[in-house]
Amino acid sequence: MRLKYNFIGLILACGLGLSSCNDSFLDRYPTDQLSDASFWKNAEDAQKFATGIYLYLIEPENHTIMTDCYTDNAIPVHVTAEQGQLSAGTATSNNPHFLQVWSTAYDGIRRCLVFYQHIGEVPMDESERAQLTAEVQFLEAFSYANLLKYMGGVPILDHPLELNEKIPARSSEEDTYNYIIGLLDKAAPNLPNIRTSSDHGKPSAGACYALKARLAFYAHKYDVAETAARKVIDMGVYGLYDNYGDLFQPVGELCNEIIFDREYIENPKNSDEGSYIGQFFAPVIMGGWEALSPTQDLIDSYPCKDGKSIKESPYYNPADPFADRDPRLGFSVLWNGSQIAGKTFDLKNMGDGSHTRTGYSMKKYINPDNDGINNYDWTNFIYIRYAEVLLTYAEARNENLSAPDSEVYSAVNQIRQRPSVDLPPLPAGLSKDEMRDAIRLERRLEFAFEGIHLFDTRSYKTTEKDVTKPVYGVNAQGESILIETRKFNPKRDYLWAIPLEEIDLAQGSLVQNPNWD
Repeated sequence: MRLKYNFIGLILACGLGLSSCNDSFLDRYPTDQLSDASFWKNAEDAQKFATGIYLYLIEPENHTIMTDCYTDNAIPVHVTAEQGQLSAGTATSNNPHFLQVWSTAYDGIRRCLVFYQHIGEVPMDESERAQLTAEVQFLEAFSYANLLKYMGGVPILDHPLELNEKIPARSSEEDTYNYIIGLLDKAAPNLPNIRTSSDHGKPSAGACYALKARLAFYAHKYDVAETAARKVIDMGVYGLYDNYGDLFQPVGELCNEIIFDREYIENPKNSDEGSYIGQFFAPVIMGGWEALSPTQDLIDSYPCKDGKSIKESPYYNPADPFADRDPRLGFSVLWNGSQIAGKTFDLKNMGDGSHTRTGYSMKKYINPDNDGINNYDWTNFIYIRYAEVLLTYAEARNENLSAPDSEVYSAVNQIRQRPSVDLPPLPAGLSKDEMRDAIRLERRLEFAFEGIHLFDTRSYKTTEKDVTKPVYGVNAQGESILIETRKFNPKRDYLWAIPLEEIDLAQGSLVQNPNWD
């Protein structure tokens, strides 16, 4: 049974007089609307309010999956839209995506702060209060973590801002990181190690340590990342789901690889109950917009079934380039002649503004049961999964050692030898640098279209090199074609801009990221 966010969102939006999630962060809310004793009267009210915060998790479509289009993994189909500007390196600080990420995060943070103000006055069991507070602390940390990844240091709030109250100045990246880690460390002891059954989708101690490992990894605090990832591994409750393709379909939604996700309900009636993933990314033959086009560079990065690259493997046949490849390629990408929902993906309308630009389209997360896209999607979106913990552990440990040891190999090889993938283990005797390259490739392929690769490359400081490579694809005849070249300003584009609207409203208290207008 999944969390029914829509009902709680309706309570919050209407019953308590709250504005919609599209309001600017600086549109202050009167605090007296939220202190109504008739609402905060029992544990059920507190649970309802906390559940409403899940509505403000970062959007899976534009702000997560689509970020692969700002890397060497993909390009957007709709080149004149805001995602096209971000991909091309021509965005300005008034790009709508910046404001959407900022506003959604701070709307969620504000609700966390309101919760803290009132939870102490609710009569309820103290252990229940502690656990519910820990859930909200995780949600607050998750919102700040997204702001940190996209924009660097941001204002840290300790109370809901009142009307006309000035926003505080931005904290440094380090202080923002430390604040998030503090929240996670406080939350973890009061949460169960894993969520199952009706609680699936709520934060756990595993989610706290996994998010801590991710952020420490991106901050190059490899000792912290290794220790946090090891905590998740040693819990002994998480594992890899056997079927990689089904992991991103409803059939796999309760498996113990999923550490934290966004939950939807079956037969959703609106975008609170379901997602737009199918509408955005399904191929046109299913009724989708086919908005993301995987690059030839990504396709060529998948090895053959012997684990060797297409340049080295005797299995690679240019006349049949998708045979005998890493199975994750077929689970993740559609190519000319691929089958989905009983239909054939073809390139007869390629590049017309509504179809793929590269000859490829996204298959991961596309639910064949939603053919026609007559409904919102109901496949849960995974924000954090156990495979990431394993690879973060492997990479962080490798960085902490002079050469990879058996634990590093074991963590990576578990990913490679998932039953539905079944690649050979990594060759023995790799140097530290060789193992680093192997893990980075593994992360790229394992997490394609999951909103991770952009932030990996930012951490590695390779985004400029990756994005400015010429983008190639194939036409219907299988011939290589040059699609475009893109720009990347290394003095600007490693962070997104603070939204121009928020800079203007802050009257000097918010300082813009470098070199954004």
